[in-house]
Amino acid sequence: MSRVLALDFDGVIADALDECALVTLLGAQPLDRAVPGREQIASMRAREGGAYLARFRHVRDYSRLLDHFVVAHLPEGGRVADQAAFDALFRTLPAGHVRDFTARATAAREWFRTREPEFWLDLHTLYPGVAELLRRRRGSVVVVTAKDEGSVRAILRRHGLEDTVREVFGECARKADTVRDVAGRWGVSPADVTFVDDNLANVRAVAATGADARWARWGYQTPEHRAEAERYAVPSLELADLAALAPVA
Repeated sequence: MSRVLALDFDGVIADALDECALVTLLGAQPLDRAVPGREQIASMRAREGGAYLARFRHVRDYSRLLDHFVVAHLPEGGRVADQAAFDALFRTLPAGHVRDFTARATAAREWFRTREPEFWLDLHTLYPGVAELLRRRRGSVVVVTAKDEGSVRAILRRHGLEDTVREVFGECARKADTVRDVAGRWGVSPADVTFVDDNLANVRAVAATGADARWARWGYQTPEHRAEAERYAVPSLELADLAALAPVA
């Protein structure tokens, strides 16, 4: 068993599709603080007759960072057919526009997290088996995620799991560098780190460090990603296999 277990958050530990779709919507329009979150989420789900949420769900499968969610505001975003097309479409957006979107989306997330915490927390569901894994690996788990640290810790706290995680590396865009850093500071080889992420590009990048990188097949992904994983023999992990990452009782 590895000495360090490094886990992504959204798509590995928790499902937060509706929360991400809501803050993405509010990254492009003002947040009406007079309207309760539950009304805003209902309105978001019905937006464009459900087409907005369907488009966001499509975009989510190709995204690594909050920045990338901005593509859900482009009509073409719902029609991208592969990762290369998604990346090319994202690159057409001015950097300033993306920065402004990300800042507004982050501010909306912070508002709901601090002003309507129960509503916001209810938008995050732990995947089956995750809580037990974290408890059994208590003290040897780090979270490496694009989500902000405050949000991650609030969700873990809600489930009584905050003390199971030793460190949280939030808003992380370069996960391979973070895994190297963790290995160095913990005094272990990257080979002693098991890394689990649902984003295939992240998994392949971290594998190059020598870490035991596994692709989580229960998160956000596409048939293209599954074919690529098979072509390059990327080690994968099913949700039912999570228990194998914990010590034998």
